[in-house]
Amino acid sequence: MAEALLPEAAGLVVDVHEGSAGDIKTRLAGLSRHELEAVAVLVAALADPDRSLKDALSWVTFDEHGAPNASPMESRRTVREAAPKVPSSRRYGIDEVLVERALRPGPRVRLNRDEQRRAVDVGIRRGMTYDDVAERLGTSRDAVEKAWERAKRRARSEGRWVPPVAVGEIRQAA
Repeated sequence: MAEALLPEAAGLVVDVHEGSAGDIKTRLAGLSRHELEAVAVLVAALADPDRSLKDALSWVTFDEHGAPNASPMESRRTVREAAPKVPSSRRYGIDEVLVERALRPGPRVRLNRDEQRRAVDVGIRRGMTYDDVAERLGTSRDAVEKAWERAKRRARSEGRWVPPVAVGEIRQAA
């Protein structure tokens, strides 16, 4: 997704620096919520967090109405220093990237309850065994089986297809 949206992120940077409010609005209007989130991350990746705010915003010579900016920013703080601390405990929502990281080998990733459910659903549908998913999520096989059963019920009630047996649990198929 990042590779696919890099042109949009780069285009947004150019539109903000050289385009009009209409150019920006048109570009953003064509993106879904998830694409907007991805573009925000990509634009942030293009920025230098150790650059001073004054330097980072030196090109801004106008206010939100297009009038000349009366007071240029004098701050010596860096972008990093201006960033608020984000609470470490997320209680709701699903971070799909975090779910992907949780299912891959490597350091264990902390998931909220919704993400844990999503990880079970994604892992089993991809062919991981109950034991593999349980190990990656730091939970028991029993918990994974129960979560998978609940996920199947939800999926069926929403009209989505569900494999009759967990793909990774199929043994000695002819």
